Amino acid sequence: MSEALLDRFQREAARDRLADCTLFLGPSRPRLRELARSCAAIILEARGSLEDHPDAVVFDPDALGVRGLQVAHVAEREGNEESVEAALRYKPLRGGRRALLLFEVDRMTADAQAALLKTTEEPPPETHFLLTATDPTPILPALLSRCRIARVAAPPSEELLRRAAAAAIEEPDFLLLAQALGRAEAALDLDPDHRADLLQTAARFAAWLRQPGSPPAWAELPDGTLAEQRETLSRRLAGCLGWLAAAYGEADPAQALRLDRLAGQLAEAIGEIGNQISPSLVLEQLVEQVRALDGPQRTTSENTIS
Repeated sequence: MSEALLDRFQREAARDRLADCTLFLGPSRPRLRELARSCAAIILEARGSLEDHPDAVVFDPDALGVRGLQVAHVAEREGNEESVEAALRYKPLRGGRRALLLFEVDRMTADAQAALLKTTEEPPPETHFLLTATDPTPILPALLSRCRIARVAAPPSEELLRRAAAAAIEEPDFLLLAQALGRAEAALDLDPDHRADLLQTAARFAAWLRQPGSPPAWAELPDGTLAEQRETLSRRLAGCLGWLAAAYGEADPAQALRLDRLAGQLAEAIGEIGNQISPSLVLEQLVEQVRALDGPQRTTSENTIS
């Protein structure tokens, strides 16, 4: 799939039919970044490192130390040395074309997306924006409408399993991570520490499901800064939702009702974290709710995370 996309991009570049703004949409953030860089190299006919090319500008939130790009990375402001608008002030220095790469657009703030929309509506000639995202939902519809979307499918399951084995991830763990993240390839992209944290949460969650009345050890406040707590807790709770979905098919009617209620509580907690409510308060309320689900009528059930 990636090869076909690059071949098509090469043909469009040769015919001067490139879109002003292309959004690479797929399940793997690292692979999308790699594709965007490869396409930028095609646009600029670059040889060697893309960072050394004067007409390639990369806005990478990881390198900038932020979760998602902000307004200051798009709109030129006093004291802000590097932004999209600042990069567009001058003509390309080599070859006539310019490529601006913006990674994780789905994690950009709404204000930053609005500023980018304004910039992409009337870009300078021969300027090409290359954006990446794994989820189009948080992207402003108006910005999406400005993009030619290049969908990047996940590799075959056999290839993913080979890559998991090469990364020393056992197949049962890989299945758990895929269920937690909703995308098998995302499990390979996950930081090893985050991967270990999710697997530990899976074990605790499975034990809690098997033991009526046991403390919900999986619902503990993570370490780190407030932002890190929000990110880790959201990932853990989303993982619990994924594991619930996997267990749902084997549940009897009474158990299925309980899982439905728990899923609603987890989804509500994830939403509250996204609304900037304190993770400790979210967990306090969630623990009260899940404890209320336990009772003598509950029976032990087998499920996919046992």
